[in-house]
Amino acid sequence: MLQAYQNIVHQDKKIEKILKSFFLLHPQNVDLSLNRIKRLLHSLKNPHKNIENIIHIAGTNGKGSIATILFNLQKIQGKTVNVYRSPHLISFNERFFIRNKKISNKYLFEVLEFIKEVNEGLPITFFEIITAAAFYMFYENRADLTILEVGLGGRCDATNIIDKSLISIISTIDIDHKEFLGNNIKAIAKEKVGIIKRNSCVISSIQKLAAKKIIHEKAHTMGSQLNECNVDWKVKNKIFYYKDIEINLSRLSLLGKHQYINASCALMACVKKKILNIDFNTIDKSLSMIKWSGRIEKIKSHASSSYKDLEIWADVAHNKLGFKVLIDWVKESNLNNLYIILALGIKKSYLNVLKEINKTNPKVIYLVSMTNFQNHNPYKIQKAATKYGIKTLVCDTAFNALDDIKKNNQSKLERKRIIITGSIGLVGSFLSEMK
Repeated sequence: MLQAYQNIVHQDKKIEKILKSFFLLHPQNVDLSLNRIKRLLHSLKNPHKNIENIIHIAGTNGKGSIATILFNLQKIQGKTVNVYRSPHLISFNERFFIRNKKISNKYLFEVLEFIKEVNEGLPITFFEIITAAAFYMFYENRADLTILEVGLGGRCDATNIIDKSLISIISTIDIDHKEFLGNNIKAIAKEKVGIIKRNSCVISSIQKLAAKKIIHEKAHTMGSQLNECNVDWKVKNKIFYYKDIEINLSRLSLLGKHQYINASCALMACVKKKILNIDFNTIDKSLSMIKWSGRIEKIKSHASSSYKDLEIWADVAHNKLGFKVLIDWVKESNLNNLYIILALGIKKSYLNVLKEINKTNPKVIYLVSMTNFQNHNPYKIQKAATKYGIKTLVCDTAFNALDDIKKNNQSKLERKRIIITGSIGLVGSFLSEMK
């Protein structure tokens, strides 16, 4: 994960220089406590202790979608919202929304420069110092609500330095980042529920039994009110049901059945807390306007683009659960004449991914490398794929793969469909060049 940060680039070279300097501060010794960010925030006069109405989101998949949906639902009500999320897809500025607007380069540079000065060169992780910057920004620019997305885990995550939250939302928990969080659902869930605060409101998405038990135990221990999907509310045929409330979700612009569940978690937050109350007449408009790039996103090619005859999709699926929802969507949509362009992070099990993706019956799986991120050697993946009769080709870049597909696009009767997936780095760099 550290290397992914080290390769951060920014259109403003002054910002890029500061971001890269933060790596030099990375601690030599492993310390999973929150002492470093606690020390820095103390030097900043503890801005995090003076931020009201925090919605804290943890989970394996869906955190960003829930945050984005909730942000849009509240913004259309005229509320001001601060948002901190990670990682970014194209621009580092995506991580910070200040009073409904993405942060400007000018303000970002000012804050990062100030935070660097206050830290005085002391050891701290990249995520910790960036999180401290977010708290400082949010304190300087008070909003009606603040949405915090956990970076990794929950219990020891830098965002969990807060003492209280209005709502803790737990998105679906599954296996990922085993080297940090544990090898099974139970162990991972114990890390995720660390964000639950005493006497707060907890909203939990659909969970496996092992995760449900841990969430129940933690909520009970903390004296917090637990609200569970398919227990306290449900989604059926694109309708959200809670008590006497029924909300049609069919206008949701995000694709895939899983996004209706994510939307329901955001809506549940809105109906449980008075400050989040929404005008139901505005929900359709809000849901239809949501943009969340790289999540089963159809890429629009300019009329003059050399790829205008190809139907290109991008999705940041990079773990087992992510690939499952992507594959489910492909099957539901009856996508045929399909090609996959894939790159996988070094810690991912490429064999399991190949087997899953092959269920979509792709014509070819193109394997590419990422220069800015650690990834599996495409030739190593190809060798394994051959044993299972999975057809693969190795290309230097996603654009090389598209050129190969286009070159062989002889028939105009059946349009070729391409999905670019497997890594946030791959999708982000592709979208950056396309846009």
